[in-house]
Parts: sequence; C-alpha cells; structure tokens
Amino acid sequence: MDESTNKKTSHAKVDVIIIGAGASGLAAGKEIAKAGKKVCVLEARNRLGGRIHTLTVPGFSTHIEAGAEFVHGDMPVTKSLLKEGGIEFNSTAGNYYGIKNGKFHDPENLWIAFSTLLSKAGSLKQDIPFSEFLDQYLNEEKFKDVRETARAFVEGYDAADIKRASTFALREEWNNFGQSDQYRLKSGYIKLIDFLSKEIIKHNGEIFVSTVVKEIRWKPDNVEVISDKGKIYSARKALITVPLGVLQSKPDDEAHILFSPGLPGKLEAAKSIGYGTATKVFLEFKEAFWESSENQIRKMPELGLLISDTPFTACWTQLPNKTPLLTGWLAGPQAEKYKNTSDENIINMALDALSYIFNADRSFLLKNLHAGKAVNWQTDPFSLGAYSYATIESNEAKKILAQPVEDTLFFAGEALSEGTAMGTAEEALANGIKTTKKL
Repeated sequence: MDESTNKKTSHAKVDVIIIGAGASGLAAGKEIAKAGKKVCVLEARNRLGGRIHTLTVPGFSTHIEAGAEFVHGDMPVTKSLLKEGGIEFNSTAGNYYGIKNGKFHDPENLWIAFSTLLSKAGSLKQDIPFSEFLDQYLNEEKFKDVRETARAFVEGYDAADIKRASTFALREEWNNFGQSDQYRLKSGYIKLIDFLSKEIIKHNGEIFVSTVVKEIRWKPDNVEVISDKGKIYSARKALITVPLGVLQSKPDDEAHILFSPGLPGKLEAAKSIGYGTATKVFLEFKEAFWESSENQIRKMPELGLLISDTPFTACWTQLPNKTPLLTGWLAGPQAEKYKNTSDENIINMALDALSYIFNADRSFLLKNLHAGKAVNWQTDPFSLGAYSYATIESNEAKKILAQPVEDTLFFAGEALSEGTAMGTAEEALANGIKTTKKL
C-alpha cells in the first residue's frame, strides 16, 4: 500500500521496521512476522522486489527479467523457499558458444584459462587486487589470452573493477564455477517476491511502497524512521536491507539515508566493499535466425549462452523456452562507460554487437526485430548499481557492517554474504534470514 501523504501522521510502534522490500528484506520480514513479532516493511519504489524485477512489456511474447534471472546451481535457501511456495523452476538448456576476433572461439579456452589462473593463484599467500595478480604472475606474452579472458570475465560476470577485486575471492569462485546446473523460475522471479510478501501480510505484517526513507533517528531500543512525506514510523529495532549503492550514496542522491546519530564507521565499511553495475538489453526477434544458416548468418544451433569480445560480454537465449529472445549483458567498467547513454543507443549498440557476432547485416536484424528494451541499473535511483563483489577489504568491512548497533540497528543483504555466491539472490535471502536470528 502507499504511504499516507499527511505530513503530521505517525505510524503505530512496531517491533521491527525493515527498510527495503527486496529479497533480503522480504525474506527477513517473513521470518519476523511468522515468529509473532509486529513488522513493518518500507519500500522506496512503487513495487516490491528491489533488484528482482520481472517485467511484462508490450511487444514481448514472454516476461523479461530486468534484474536477477537465474538460480545459480544448488542454492539451498532459494530452493527451499520455492518448494514452500509451490513455485516451479526449470533447468536452463542449450549449447555454449564463443566468438573472438570475428571467429568461433573454442569454449574449452575458458576452462584452460580458469585452470591456468587457479594454478597460478593456488600458491598465493596474501590477497592482492586482481590487476596486480595478473601483472605479477601472468605478465608473459604466452599468457596474453589468459589475461584477456580473465579480465573480460571478472568485469563481465562479477561486474567488478579488476583494480579492486579480491584475487582470493575470485580463486574461490572459480574453484566452484560451472559445477552446477542453472535454473530459471518458470513464471518469473516475481513469483518468489509475491510469495514472501503474502506471507508477511498473512502473519499480520505491513508493507508500504512509495515510501522513501530520508532519516533514521535512533537510540537504544528505539527507532524513528522519517519518510520523504514526513510520516514517522516507530519501532524497537530497524533492519536496513537497502542495496550497497544506497549505503555508498551521496547526500544529494534521492535514496540517501541520514542516520541520527551518525554511523561513520558503518558507512566507511560499506564503501570498502565493491559494487558493480550492469545493463541488460532484451531483443526479441520474429524467428531464431541463429538456428538457420540462411543469408550467410553464422549458425549457432541450440544456442544457450554466448561469450564474445564485444562490450556485451555475454548474451543468452531462453532455452528450453523457444521464444526467439536474446538477452545482452553489459557489465562492470564497460557498463559504467555508457551510464548516460540513452536506452535507444544501448539497443543500437547491442544490434551492432549481434551484427558482428552472427556475421549478419544490420538491416536484416532490424527487419526481424520484434521488440527491444534496455534496463540500466546504475541509473536506478534506489539501487545505483547491480550487485556487490569482493575487494581485499571486504571481509573486514562485512564484519563491521554485520555487527548490530546497540542491539537496535541491523544491516543485511547480498553484500554482507558470508557464502561464495556474493551478489546473488540466494545470498540476499540467506543473509536476510540469518540476520533475523540476532533481532
């Protein structure tokens, strides 16, 4: 429900106020409400889900996932909630292709690169930024392809700046990479958000959307949250689950939250954790032209995932759903370059990339384009980016952020994850639930 516009109103005091109705906040809200405590969830946007955002867009014949799209392997918390909510999910399908220098690039080269990186990183005794690791351990000419592959992967998959990214964290990630199936929710991630929010309401919790938190005034066991419309929400405790970008924001940003008294140690810690960005581009065509070799187009039968040396480092289909939809992924420093580029120009960039990838005339692609849309997460005022990544300071920073303030203010979210899947919906859910045990 929307917040009242009456500037003089106050909300009845509750046990816990949760700020942010993304995966972490809603998962936490469900646990708190089911435990019999009075909970109130405040969300700045006019919708629930945060960086989970399933869209139904005119022109597209299926829903699109503007934000989180995949369940990356055997994620126990996500799968448990999906089972509890009776939500169906499917394995992804299709073949993996690579394009480099205008030609097919053997997918095995990626695994060879990982093997080389793990071999070199295995003896590393002290964590260093990944750029330094490449310079020190892979600076020979024979490792040029490995360096290029690694840089593109870290910037693309992890949305990370290699000058800040932790080599230890990447080493751990790569040890587990590609060992599990990937899944999609059959009717979209929104089904999980709907389930969590309904559970909160069912157990007498409240959720308010279009409620931008501007200030949190607190003292031990007492919190007052003031919205942009002047309404005051009171509670014994507050759980802050906003994206890391909000904690890193500047005072003039719309999402910026003022803490009174201030929390300089917490906010400095937040700035020590990496936070990357991404833009997703959705292009639905009249037919899956990559299945056919007509018009001298480069054929890619049963295309599932494509890695390329374009700015759009990855693109993928919806297989086993045969909708002829390609999703392009522009992330990390490459995405930051195009922060102020219009959606129309981003779509044009994606078409240029596809023209190169498939050796197809742009006129052919335009003629067959059915619908197009771009979603730029760094311009979203309430996320200011996509997801976190580990820096060499992250572990210490996460400990500082995870420590409750006077048993009154608590922080949670994917950025505070202690698992190996930092930046995922799984870690957002898991950390939100784990943090409720401290309340």
